[in-house]
Amino acid sequence: MTIEDAGTKALALPDRIAQADRIAPDRVGPATGIATVQTEQLIGDVGDALRLLDAVERVRGHAHPLILGLQDAVGMKMPAALVLSAISNGRDTAEAVAEQVGTTPGEAELAIAELAALGLVRTTPQLAVTGVGQARLSQLDGLTVRVLDVITGILGPADAAHLARLLHTVADGLESAAVTAAVTNQTAALHN
Repeated sequence: MTIEDAGTKALALPDRIAQADRIAPDRVGPATGIATVQTEQLIGDVGDALRLLDAVERVRGHAHPLILGLQDAVGMKMPAALVLSAISNGRDTAEAVAEQVGTTPGEAELAIAELAALGLVRTTPQLAVTGVGQARLSQLDGLTVRVLDVITGILGPADAAHLARLLHTVADGLESAAVTAAVTNQTAALHN
């Protein structure tokens, strides 16, 4: 069932706020997550936000089998491919890899060790991608281009470029909202 099927009238925001005040009347704090994004007026109302999330979920649902197919074709999971790509981009420490990939240094170290065991990277004298790792990345790049060709074929080049810009804008906004919420929560904890 989509949001349109369920109807958005049942999600009247004033009713939800009143209900939340009855459940936790003493809860005072800054808005986080979608509320933070909404206060930045990226999305006008909850109905629009939910329809957008529904559309994103539909695309994600269709993209998931593509990701699984890519993983099967190259013989590695996407997180490992991201780590391999980061090393290929010159990241030569677990901390630098973690920063690029968006994970912890410990998780990056584990992924690097697994890639080294597969012969895709070497760790001495410095962290680098092996020839086999480069071949795997080239294979992944080729398959990724095919997937992107499908998307471009559906949208056309101009709309595909526009979609990419919009997705980056949304990701940047959500990232900034998450950072703002984390900083606000840490500041509130310091004051308590």
